[in-house]
Amino acid sequence: MHVSLQKIDTIEQLEEMARLEAEVWGTIPVPTHQTLTAAKNGGIIIGAFVDGKMVGFVYSFPGYQDGQIYLCSHMMGIAKPFRDKGIGYMLKMKQAQEAIKKGYRTIRWTYDPLQSRNGYLNIAKLGAVCSQYVENYYGQMEDALNKHLPSDRFIVEWLLESRYLQERSRFFSNIAWSPENVALNWKQNNNGDPVPVCKEEFTLYDQPFLLVPVPLQFQRLIETDLALALDWRYKTRDVFVRLFRKGWAVAHIIRKEDEPILYYVCVKRSELPI
Repeated sequence: MHVSLQKIDTIEQLEEMARLEAEVWGTIPVPTHQTLTAAKNGGIIIGAFVDGKMVGFVYSFPGYQDGQIYLCSHMMGIAKPFRDKGIGYMLKMKQAQEAIKKGYRTIRWTYDPLQSRNGYLNIAKLGAVCSQYVENYYGQMEDALNKHLPSDRFIVEWLLESRYLQERSRFFSNIAWSPENVALNWKQNNNGDPVPVCKEEFTLYDQPFLLVPVPLQFQRLIETDLALALDWRYKTRDVFVRLFRKGWAVAHIIRKEDEPILYYVCVKRSELPI
């Protein structure tokens, strides 16, 4: 399968993107006049094509906060038959390449921290960093992926061409799973699903790093056991909010092959080589 990537900024291309967006999320897409305006005014929209058909996209526009201009990456979608084939990574790398050409040095975006596939791409593969957690960021959402849950989100920063991206592999080379560093316990229920279990006291702040588990199959939990999915939402929310207030940041991911969990690795943001 050959995947070609290109910037898109014509009405015809953006209408094709809108159709794919509606297919992926099962909701009304962003109006074409909006995406066209973004593309013509500093935004970057990349399409992924197989045999001339768009199978994925990433949509971004300029952002501004605290005196800094950055690229706000608002949405990425991939057609279901083409997921788990590395297209998301390809789109983000192309986005970074085009962002650097335009003078951006930071890309920011949001994602649901309990969606482990997104977490692995954003944190482990791309090297984004997160120290912001926003509760119910988008309010009540009714699309196929988000309905029935508070829309909690990580806000991540991808620091393009930074020293951190160059040194992160060495920085995390000695981090491994240890029970003393786990900030939220879990167990398996009769169905084999992971269940979060809060520790009696949260007294781990003096550790060099902390591990926060999230389920690998959160979307399946939403569909099969909504109460358990909500339990994961509220318990991980509590842990991340407390950690971020204390100056910690999510910067890495590790897994144990025999567990239905991945672990976010949290370190003090002040200790990262940023």
